[in-house]
Amino acid sequence: MQSIYALLLSTLLNNIPQTSKNEDLVKLLPKYEYNGTLYSGYLSASPRKQFHYLLHLADTEHDSKPLVLWLNGGPGCSSLYGWITENGPMMYHKNKTFSKNEYSWNKEANMLYIESPGEVGFSFINSNLDSDLEINDDITAKENFNGLLSFFLKFPEYKGREFYISGESYAGVYIPMLAYEIINYNKLVPEDNRINLKGILVGNGVTDNDFDDITAIFDYAFSHHFISYEIRLKYIEYCIKNYTLNLCQEIVDKSWNLFDKINMYNIYEDCELPTTSEGEIDYYSSYFLRGSWAFKDLKKKQNMMKSKRRLLSEEDSEDDNSCFDDKFLIDYFNDDEVKKALHVNLAKHWEMCSDKIFEIYKTQYKASIWVYPTLINNNIRILIFNGDADMVVPFNGNIEWIEDLKLDIEEPWRKWRAFGDKNNISGYVTKYKGLTFCTVKGAGHEVPKWKPKESYYMFKQFLNNKEL
Repeated sequence: MQSIYALLLSTLLNNIPQTSKNEDLVKLLPKYEYNGTLYSGYLSASPRKQFHYLLHLADTEHDSKPLVLWLNGGPGCSSLYGWITENGPMMYHKNKTFSKNEYSWNKEANMLYIESPGEVGFSFINSNLDSDLEINDDITAKENFNGLLSFFLKFPEYKGREFYISGESYAGVYIPMLAYEIINYNKLVPEDNRINLKGILVGNGVTDNDFDDITAIFDYAFSHHFISYEIRLKYIEYCIKNYTLNLCQEIVDKSWNLFDKINMYNIYEDCELPTTSEGEIDYYSSYFLRGSWAFKDLKKKQNMMKSKRRLLSEEDSEDDNSCFDDKFLIDYFNDDEVKKALHVNLAKHWEMCSDKIFEIYKTQYKASIWVYPTLINNNIRILIFNGDADMVVPFNGNIEWIEDLKLDIEEPWRKWRAFGDKNNISGYVTKYKGLTFCTVKGAGHEVPKWKPKESYYMFKQFLNNKEL
């Protein structure tokens, strides 16, 4: 056992960036008026891959509070989005100003954000080899694990600290698979070198393609009257009961057009147009590929949307939008002074979501559902939470895959209220044996962004192993 652990450490030590945590300390970040402690630098994910990380120490008692990793999804989207618009101490807005987040998650934990996989955000790959450019769920899990080991080498004070993994969207694959890597690693090393993984929190997560796919979106859309009863019946007939490729594709295309002007990430919010740095509508934004994991044939979905982009850019540019404009974030993170403050590669152009990674990433059909029995058997605490206004990975699909696990119910479905609010219901919760599922009322795909108070309460309760 000792030799295996020594080999892992040796491999990472030989490839870790030549910076110490003291060199990674962020002293002054432009516009960011926050007095807490922030680190930013690189972690070694492989001999030729460097993952950018950002660590926000807990506001108080950081020497004893747990460590929580946050991962955004995509695949290919930056975790800095979560830090700067969802659960970090300061929120950045479209008018290019910051405001204090009263419900920052670093009130309860030391928050670690890693930009993964390689080439996402400020992360980069020092190679042109095809093998290094290959990316899939298994590779991402192993490289996230390597990056985590690299973090513990740089910050040894977190060795043995209670550790949790959190995130949203396609991180519904990243998170369980990273937890799986940790469980297997812990079996190989001495007890005092194990990672003290306590639990995972998955928000609106892609988990099981049999349930999270386009069927869940169609059911959700019909329940909110975004498609007609006739279309729903045709979808059931030609896409489920008697699958007919051409007829099914025709129904899907027609429905996707009906979703135009609907913010699929939060159906109760208005759409925004994505723009280029020149202020023009960006039809090649990865957000036009919304809900891509809902299609079993990802390439088919990509080609369909690319054709639609060409049609839109040439004929009818007002008939579609992605409902999110990331230009203000792109401008901020590509400012040279911001890059210098964060100790990142000045030559790296930051994107909220990497089109390159999105197009080459090979998803596995089994997604992450296969991991959950192992997590439950190893007593990893699990919270699956869903904003109920999200149509991209809707809550009804998550309920279906959870029910398919056939877990015993310990506490039946009930409402929950953040901080005992007697006037407002925050959502609904069901506790299964080994897993808790809850919805957050009125929240979209990015729950902490839309419902910061409720998500903070949920987060705090989970860390303290208390009920909602």
